[in-house]
Amino acid sequence: MNERWKMTLTSVMLGTAIIVQGGAALPAAALAAEPSATEAGENAAAEPAATEAAAETPADNHLTENIQAAVKGASVESTPDGLRIAVTVRLYNGGTEKQRVPDYELRVQTADGLDYTLDASSDNKKALKPKEIGELVYMSVVDSKAAMKLAGVSFVKVDEYAYPKTETTLLGFPLGPEVWYGSSGSALPTTQLAWGQTFSIPGLNSDLLYTPAGLTTENTDKGPVAVVTLLTQNPGLGRETVPDFRLDVRAGQKTFAGARTEKDDVTVEAGEQKYIHFAVPMENNAEPSSLILMTTDTFLPGSGSGSSQTSGGQAAAGTQIDTGRLAVTLPAGAQADPASTASYTLGSPIAVDPLSKLIDHTQVTLMELHMQQNPGEGYKTAIGKFVLTNKSDKPVPTPAFETELVGGGGAAYSGVRQTNVAATLNPGLSYVVSYSFNIPQTESGDGLVLKLLDGQTASPYKIAIASVQAPLQKESDDNTLHLYPYDIHLTDWTVGTNYGTTTASYSYKMKLTLDMKQAENVVVDQNFSKLHFEVVDKLGRVLGTADGSFTGSQKLVSGTQTIVTNSIASEQFEFPITVNMYEVIETPDGQAKRLLKTLS
Repeated sequence: MNERWKMTLTSVMLGTAIIVQGGAALPAAALAAEPSATEAGENAAAEPAATEAAAETPADNHLTENIQAAVKGASVESTPDGLRIAVTVRLYNGGTEKQRVPDYELRVQTADGLDYTLDASSDNKKALKPKEIGELVYMSVVDSKAAMKLAGVSFVKVDEYAYPKTETTLLGFPLGPEVWYGSSGSALPTTQLAWGQTFSIPGLNSDLLYTPAGLTTENTDKGPVAVVTLLTQNPGLGRETVPDFRLDVRAGQKTFAGARTEKDDVTVEAGEQKYIHFAVPMENNAEPSSLILMTTDTFLPGSGSGSSQTSGGQAAAGTQIDTGRLAVTLPAGAQADPASTASYTLGSPIAVDPLSKLIDHTQVTLMELHMQQNPGEGYKTAIGKFVLTNKSDKPVPTPAFETELVGGGGAAYSGVRQTNVAATLNPGLSYVVSYSFNIPQTESGDGLVLKLLDGQTASPYKIAIASVQAPLQKESDDNTLHLYPYDIHLTDWTVGTNYGTTTASYSYKMKLTLDMKQAENVVVDQNFSKLHFEVVDKLGRVLGTADGSFTGSQKLVSGTQTIVTNSIASEQFEFPITVNMYEVIETPDGQAKRLLKTLS
């Protein structure tokens, strides 16, 4: 190891603790272990002298009397132009006045004893205000394809006006496993964590903590996309902005680059928790095994820089320098919803992730979940009916959550919400919103899981904010129909045909005697489902239809009412004739029907 930059690991750690990990910046001497109360009393008389001595002896990480330095990151990566060496250094001005950043050379030393001088980025800070932290980026491209291993980095003062020219090494840092060798797509950072383990990001001046909270895969028209959710916590005393970094996905020997879905800066108040999300496009059949957290620095060449041409000729835009910081092993199956599945009883509030911003001051309750195959359809239909209750004292927007039913075998079925819903929910009132699901006949309905999805926060991707076991209801065989918020008892009914002499056609007339009960404080408007009657002959042909509404001047009420279908030509039907009675929900994909009863 070259003696001119060699220093103790302890000194490196002291400098890193001050500058890299964030928090209150203190002189390195102040980071020494505090004495016990007894030691403090015994050494009180000697304290002034000790303090004076510490002030006269700069810490080893001092670049100047007031400016301290630490290595944030270093990398070696193969490019079409050769090996790209990059180092980012963090500086801290511990003085009380503005300090000029000294114009020293930054050099790296390789394990085989070679030195390379790196060029400074043209946008590096020229001065630091008191207590300010700044980052300096250095880079150089070596026209070589040989393997390279970095052993150290040093600041060198060059006096070109002296004869002969003199060089003085002012400060050096050893480099080891923290160097990122990104030439291979299979490179992994030294730090590797288990799924769900809380971490801070090495090399960043931030107190924020992160915990992997969710990983799902969505199929898009451009291929599969892994959507990762990180829980961000601020244990500090002041507001912090989430720094720029990204999450990549490793699958086999390939690495797929991700991007944060939040377009604006995310700020986290002291003691607050927030989610941030990353989308990682992948190839078909890729099997993710780990996440890699990457930070990026930018090198801008100057007019006199030897690295004025970046890889690919994109000098004007600068060179993006990626550094792998840590890796996270993915959970079994590479899937983990941020909302864990809970047991559930129909009619009870659904536990929604408290950090979700989509559902605010609104209680969501699943009142009904039916699955059946309707006559004449080659698939099953499931209909879930939710009640949304405004628990605040002011109107709130109706939450536009999405839904998904997951079968016992893992197949997921997307839900479709009714076409129209109320725009706002008034305080103390409940509103009914229905979702329908098209399901193959092979789905038994055992072990269903219902998920509420947020399609806005990480748009265009969906994040689970609630997940419950979904108990299916059995259809009643008696004469009581349950269409929340109504319980409708059919006390009597008659069916028959009418012949219109003027039109020479038949119509079907149903006389229904109903006893209807409605739950209190539940709003039923024109968006609510309707009763739908289909006249069917013995061959299963639909001969005529009629609707019954729960709103308007002709709405269904308790008592006897007559419902007449449209005209039926006599030659079109064969006896016996029955009437199928449905609940119908209008959706963007058409009508979703639930068979309630067959009248004959």
